[in-house]
Amino acid sequence: MSDLKQLIEISRYYGDDPAYVIAGGGNTSYKDEQRLWIKASGIPLAGIEKSGFVCLSREKLGKIELASYSEDSVLREEQVKSDMQKAIISPENLRPSVETSLHNLIDFSFVVHTHPTLVNGLMCSNHVKAEVESRFASDALYVEYTDPGFILFKEVQERILAYKEQFGKAPAIIFLQNHGVFVGADSLEEIRALYESIMERIGSGLDVSIPDSEAEVYESEASLAIENHFASRGFISKAVRCALVDHFSDSMEQYQKIAWPFSPDIIVYCKSNYLFIGEHLEAELVQAACEQFEQTHGYYPKVIIEEKGGLIVIEENERSVKNVLEVYLDQMKISVLSENFGGPHFMNPKQIRFIDNWEVEHYRRKIAKKG
Repeated sequence: MSDLKQLIEISRYYGDDPAYVIAGGGNTSYKDEQRLWIKASGIPLAGIEKSGFVCLSREKLGKIELASYSEDSVLREEQVKSDMQKAIISPENLRPSVETSLHNLIDFSFVVHTHPTLVNGLMCSNHVKAEVESRFASDALYVEYTDPGFILFKEVQERILAYKEQFGKAPAIIFLQNHGVFVGADSLEEIRALYESIMERIGSGLDVSIPDSEAEVYESEASLAIENHFASRGFISKAVRCALVDHFSDSMEQYQKIAWPFSPDIIVYCKSNYLFIGEHLEAELVQAACEQFEQTHGYYPKVIIEEKGGLIVIEENERSVKNVLEVYLDQMKISVLSENFGGPHFMNPKQIRFIDNWEVEHYRRKIAKKG
């Protein structure tokens, strides 16, 4: 089997499993001495074909690693994006993942980066650093949250060098706080074995059960008011309910455990603010709450939680509704799992603003909407 066929195989293996990848999240790569193939930005790993990968020159990617860029974050990321474009061999109409330089940096032929629910239950918790050290010791590198893009690349580059000096080997597992995990190896068998080990070590000795998330269609006076309010603007609304939703819609106190994003992917699909509406609100008050939300935040609420009711999602098309629903239900699962590790740890306002305003993520959101 060719190396590219193996890359497609491992990409689909994890991309088809929602325990590892939701919507368009995660990315995979294969590299030889001269070239690197990586998933294109916004393309889902599930069912990916050869056409979903971008091939780049490793020599030109190496120049990005050594270059100096602007201190201004917006200008810096534009400069990096421009240089990344120059490294593309084919196809020129796709944009490589923003994490391409990280993949190029990791000392293994195959790299599989995912956001597994169980892993992020740990990565998005208050005791993440101590737990990683206890469960993985020298078998993994842990990196505190750093804004994605060039800054994250430089941070990981420095940490990998320090890791090599300390342990005399390259890290095969790299955990990123409030983000996910990178796993590198020279064969698919090693990739799978490493992931199995990660899941076993994180879940060891814990109750990692989650309330039932099999969502059923839900209808209430509030959900109908929301549907009517947004239908006039051409938006689609979907309301669902399950035990997992009930766990967080029970009260404002419970909702606070899912009230802010855990990771960049959640912001890409669900934005960074959500609306909680009180129990048994009249239709006029529900619509007024939606209007007030939009005036405050500058965008309509993609996610609404009705107290002791359902989860209501609003988007532009059926595909986007499905993505938001899956991603926010995953946010709920992560919050439940984080209780094993000291409770939920959200991104802070500065980190959220960076993602909200980052052109790269706007692009990924646009590609995801188009499918």
